[in-house]
Amino acid sequence: MTNYKTSIFNDVLGPVMTGPSSSHTAGPGRIGYFTGSLMPDFKSVQLIFPKSSSYATTYKGQKSDIAFAAGLLGLPLNHPDFKNSLRRLKEKSIGFDICLTDTACEHPNTCDLVLGGPSGRLCVTSLSIGGGMFCITALNGAPVDFKGDCPVLAGFYTTETQGALRTFLETLPPAIADTKSLICGTGFYALPLKASTSPDEIKRLIKTAPETLRYIPAILPVPTPAQAALPFSTSGALTAFLDKNPMPLWQAAVEYEAARSGWAAEKVLSYSKMLVKTMHQSISFGLLDASNGESLTNRSARSMAAAASAGRLLSASPYQNGAVYSTAVMEASNAMGVVVAGPTAGSCGVLPGVLFALLQETGIPPSFPPVLPEKALEQAAKALLCAGIIGVFIAEQATFAAELCGCQAENGAASAMAAAMAVSLVNEDPILSLRAASTALQNVLGLICDPVACRVEIPCISRNAMSVSNALTSAEMTLGGYDSQIPLDQTIETMYRVGRQLPSELRCTGNGGLCLTPAALAMAKNAGQPHE
Repeated sequence: MTNYKTSIFNDVLGPVMTGPSSSHTAGPGRIGYFTGSLMPDFKSVQLIFPKSSSYATTYKGQKSDIAFAAGLLGLPLNHPDFKNSLRRLKEKSIGFDICLTDTACEHPNTCDLVLGGPSGRLCVTSLSIGGGMFCITALNGAPVDFKGDCPVLAGFYTTETQGALRTFLETLPPAIADTKSLICGTGFYALPLKASTSPDEIKRLIKTAPETLRYIPAILPVPTPAQAALPFSTSGALTAFLDKNPMPLWQAAVEYEAARSGWAAEKVLSYSKMLVKTMHQSISFGLLDASNGESLTNRSARSMAAAASAGRLLSASPYQNGAVYSTAVMEASNAMGVVVAGPTAGSCGVLPGVLFALLQETGIPPSFPPVLPEKALEQAAKALLCAGIIGVFIAEQATFAAELCGCQAENGAASAMAAAMAVSLVNEDPILSLRAASTALQNVLGLICDPVACRVEIPCISRNAMSVSNALTSAEMTLGGYDSQIPLDQTIETMYRVGRQLPSELRCTGNGGLCLTPAALAMAKNAGQPHE
């Protein structure tokens, strides 16, 4: 559940990121970026994970250490050198250590980052809250609430510089910041700025500031306006909105994101087109370029595509092609390729799998990888927005974090989003899309998260393909007249309730489910991730 206004492009469709995990790769990457911006002259890094956290068992397999390091170095999530960050730290003679503590944690993705350098010592307490989203909850022990959706000015001070720094921040124009939000920590000040403030204006102002002041730009793609009156945030509210304003679901999604972001409708649609293109590139990378690397299994997408082309699979259908495409994207992610987390990296194969499989049913010749003609791009972008608005309802009322609610929150959510998207491609009645989404999510209630060797491979890859089939089946049944009778909002609430009832062993800790089979334990040992 979010405690701010969910954005389709911040929270649901994205980030565009290096795999393999949105919670444990993208979130840490963003946290590292924020932290490194606060102290760019750091010379040592210590990551502190509670032993009871999800990080403690997954950070190696899901590349959290690499991601924190990449962010600290200022590398964006899709940077080609993202995966080489630990080597780059070593080349800079920067110390990098990981410490596991007995400290209790309320959230499974809790990490303290402790930096040391000429500026002093900085401790940043952080949460990775699912889907690449994050929250900075404390700086040197002082409570804060930074989510990367607005720029921040922050600076360290000494006894000699404290007065000048505080005076500068407290006298900023009201159009730039509400100075009542100034945070006073041990040896530092921090002030969130209004999202509408241009970077050029900020840089001009801080030319006269004390030299220790740092400008941290907004990290998320969509800023949070000071005032954003949203037309709806649940499927029930959407239905009421559509009663007064009849329109296709994709258009309602555009209205929502335009209100949330302050963007023009054309910019919303353009951003969705960019995401479609990135998904297409991920499929191509998975089929053509992704290497086995440190994979637990051989890459399967290429052999599946070859079997499909040769007619050796059960039938030529969207189910078959969707399985190939979803597998390709997941294998691209596990090779640390660039993917769209939709809504998470652990489920990033579902939306492209369904989307490109169905596009081939509308006149695009089947191929591996698929083609994406310009004429199909707008149709695909609109369909993707339909998936995005379903994700908003899930984010508002539940979570995308498997650490909190199991795989039903990742592949289950993606499957619900994809079912709505599938319906929208052939029928513009929004109510049918809502029904299909509810049916798809009902089908996977209670789905656990048990990644073997704490990697996003087994059974994650096959669960993505299963989620493609679930989405297509739910869409087919709905289009044929089936109505599961349970409204989507109530199904989402149920998913969250069921997820919180799951024991921690079944929520991405590596301590339950398939992870405890002899075969999985052997794979974990061979991968250097012994069961603890």
